[in-house]
Amino acid sequence: MNPSTRLYLVLAFTILIWGNSFIVVQMAIDDGASPVLIAMGRFIVASVVFGTFIAVRRPHPPEKSDLKVFLYLAFIGIGIYYFFQYYGIRFAGPSITSILVTLLCPIMIFLMSYFKLGEVVSPGQKLGLVVSTIGSYFVITNGTTEFISNWEGIVGGLFAVVCALFWAMYTVDGKRIVKKYDPFVATAYLTLMGTVMLAPLAAIEAAANWPVVFPTSFWIAALYLGVGCTVLGYVFWFKALTGLSASSTGATLYFEPVVTVIFAWILLGQGIGIVAGLGGILVMVGVVLISRS
Repeated sequence: MNPSTRLYLVLAFTILIWGNSFIVVQMAIDDGASPVLIAMGRFIVASVVFGTFIAVRRPHPPEKSDLKVFLYLAFIGIGIYYFFQYYGIRFAGPSITSILVTLLCPIMIFLMSYFKLGEVVSPGQKLGLVVSTIGSYFVITNGTTEFISNWEGIVGGLFAVVCALFWAMYTVDGKRIVKKYDPFVATAYLTLMGTVMLAPLAAIEAAANWPVVFPTSFWIAALYLGVGCTVLGYVFWFKALTGLSASSTGATLYFEPVVTVIFAWILLGQGIGIVAGLGGILVMVGVVLISRS
């Protein structure tokens, strides 16, 4: 088998894992599990794996001068990020959340580069922003005024937008870290720090929803998300980057919401409206316009 073909298969498997993560979370929530406790379970599992790696390999820890950056990234990338993402799934469903989080992230990165670096915005990029904004509106509202009374759908959609912003911040501000440190090692330390930051939110939610329910789907979700998405997914992603271009690898992320929508329909019987689906396509068109420009 051609090496590039093998890497694309690895990449496809990674997108399959990540796309289905929204479904796994929804299943656990439907069975009564708490969104924040699902996130806590995920990162406890991931921390065990990464902690074992650190204990065995003993990689160089973050330098004191970089500690603030590590703590900042751990907070926005894990400590608070998954509160918004998993509650976004609870309120808006897996498909809408996946579309907004995945497709709006590159747009948020572009906007951050514009405001922080003063980059010039071309007419094509302006058009891309307008198209994406219109598409996002249709994804959240499905083109009707019923959303006014559906506060959960609106809150869930806005939470997904916040996630896209946080992940853009994590990506842009984390560039210096992954250039200086091995990406896997950096992720290991960020995971451990983020898990500690997530713990207070998990404790508050557990106290507010006592007695806490831990259905079988909770444990399945914790293992799937912790090992599959956080550890294996990350390893496979960087494995693909070793032999494929960053642009080719990154472009495959656009298929993640497609995976989520298909499996949400197959496994949960949940679909999205035609207008919301067209809105997702508009967001993707806007991303392409911005990227090409």
